[in-house]
Amino acid sequence: MIQIDISALGINKGKIRQFNSKGIYTVEDLIKFLPRDYLDFRKNTPIANIRDENGLAVSVIGKVIDTKEGDNYFKAKIIDNSKKHMTIMWFNQKYVKNIIEVGKTYNFCGIGVFNKQYFSRQMINPMYFDEDLKKYKRIVPIYSKIQGMSDNYLLRSINTALALVDKSEYLDVEVVDKFSLYKRKDTIKAIHQPDNLDDIKMAKQRILFDDLFYFASKLLLRDSLCSKLSQIKMKKAYTINPFLKTLPFTLTNDQLEVARNIFKDLRDGRKVSALIQGDVGSGKTIVAFILMLIAAENEYQSALMCPTQVLAKQHFSELKEIGEKMEYKVELLTGDTKTRKKKEILKSLKTGEVDMVVGTHAIISKEVEFNNLGLTIIDEEHRFGVIQRELINEKTNEGVHTVTMSATPIPRSLALSIYGDYTQIYNINQMPIGRKPIITKLTNNEEETYLFMKEEIKKGRQCYVVCPLIEESNSDKMKGVLSVDEVYANIKRYYLNDNIKVSMITGNMKQADIETEINKFTKGDIDILISTTIIEVGVNIPNSTVMVIQNAERFGLAQLHQLRGRVGRGNYQSYCILISNFKDSEKLLAMTNTTNGFEIAEADLKLRGAGDFIGTKQSGDNKYVMLMLAYPKLFSDIKKEIKEIFGDKKRYTWYSKYFEEINE
Repeated sequence: MIQIDISALGINKGKIRQFNSKGIYTVEDLIKFLPRDYLDFRKNTPIANIRDENGLAVSVIGKVIDTKEGDNYFKAKIIDNSKKHMTIMWFNQKYVKNIIEVGKTYNFCGIGVFNKQYFSRQMINPMYFDEDLKKYKRIVPIYSKIQGMSDNYLLRSINTALALVDKSEYLDVEVVDKFSLYKRKDTIKAIHQPDNLDDIKMAKQRILFDDLFYFASKLLLRDSLCSKLSQIKMKKAYTINPFLKTLPFTLTNDQLEVARNIFKDLRDGRKVSALIQGDVGSGKTIVAFILMLIAAENEYQSALMCPTQVLAKQHFSELKEIGEKMEYKVELLTGDTKTRKKKEILKSLKTGEVDMVVGTHAIISKEVEFNNLGLTIIDEEHRFGVIQRELINEKTNEGVHTVTMSATPIPRSLALSIYGDYTQIYNINQMPIGRKPIITKLTNNEEETYLFMKEEIKKGRQCYVVCPLIEESNSDKMKGVLSVDEVYANIKRYYLNDNIKVSMITGNMKQADIETEINKFTKGDIDILISTTIIEVGVNIPNSTVMVIQNAERFGLAQLHQLRGRVGRGNYQSYCILISNFKDSEKLLAMTNTTNGFEIAEADLKLRGAGDFIGTKQSGDNKYVMLMLAYPKLFSDIKKEIKEIFGDKKRYTWYSKYFEEINE
């Protein structure tokens, strides 16, 4: 599609900067700057007929008889043919005083309000026109404000852009007819210059279709470019059954089923692109280890990427113990790996001496080269940005198998939209044998909570306390929100004579100091660990049975569920106590009603919407995901149509340019 720079509209540099502030750089961008609403001004209303106290959208033609300027307002008094007066007010729009002149007649379009007490009429921040008044007896589009720019100037710019923009149709006649769509040229005019309300409805329908067609095409093109086969075949898994017999626990049926299904694809040379979803503590990690052992047995390297150093070191410690027993070399690569050690690891990865590497985003740095990488695994993948996930796969040769794991389950329809139909989605629903469901309680009674913690500590158990702040804040927004410092002081004072050992960690501490305190907690040298959310991922201490979350209303639902997952990792009954004064909070009540991660995910999606749920900052595709969820049947029909286009050589040729553009 032809892109014309916005300067072609003949506007000055100042206005160009104003347009740029809204992400408008081309004529096409300006046409995509859609109205947020419409006002129907096809009939002018005499001022005398404005009698609604709540206000109605009206079009009034009046002569300015007086003006007044204040610090943050400009006011004009007008009169019309009904001989009634009306006050027009503009707030924080200083430029208006240079446009509105006494003695001139204007068409004012906005909400006309009648004040019964003073028998007066008023209109605030209306649109206004001073040329060819009949021209504006129509449906007027309302756009989001562009700072420093009048509505009239924006409308004139859009009208000029309409004459320049490329109106060529990318859809073939078959699609336009089948889905009863406006043509592109009719849509562009109807959305900005509608003749009637049906115009707006049909234009919106076409724009929705275009968005979903774009998203479905992008997903299907991505899938079609992914080879369904791989040269990397892993035919052997002889060491796995003997390994499973050495474990002190039995894998659940779900864990075994996921491992078997992925191995079948590895064995048969089908390209693995899998998402393993499982609740906190469901045992995804051991499945990952099994797959890495299979890769090593078949003489391929594997890489496991984690979002935090704490989690990476924990996985490394466990995998190293397993791997070395089977004579495989396992290494850890993080941002704080010493230079000398790092050089050794990099060399060993390149030569193929290292069989498995565990690390943070350091794994995707430019200097890392693999000899024979066959499998990449990304843990807690929701904590990585889209770009980070793609970078690790760029390091792989074509055909390298990829598994991502997430403890934040998402509905299958949403998962397929994000990852594509090509991705295999596996759910681990069963919890390890012997695990007891965590009891979750919502309270605002701190003393009762501290007494309960004391009882658990007497049994030999340990407790976490998580706070939303590191230090006390004087901000009004943070009034009543407790910090780690405050809670640490309170708890130390409360247990002063009880010989209870208390420690604290925050993100402000050095990484080495954080790990020292966590190690003490792991060994049982600390009874209560007070922390921020840095313990959300990667701390696995089976002896911990109490998770207390202060000001629980300050955390997201998924984050609360992750924090709850730090306890209940052993065979002891565990508890999550949410301290909050918001006892009617839908989010907090959802936490007390279920411990099932998939149910939590559904509630989170409902409360926050798809964009926030999947991380709006991470992907520009989230707008399309939300549309897909809102119009599932239309999206399904469009995907079916695109698949038919892919299978029809003549139709595919018609769309080839469009597919090339969206795939860039």
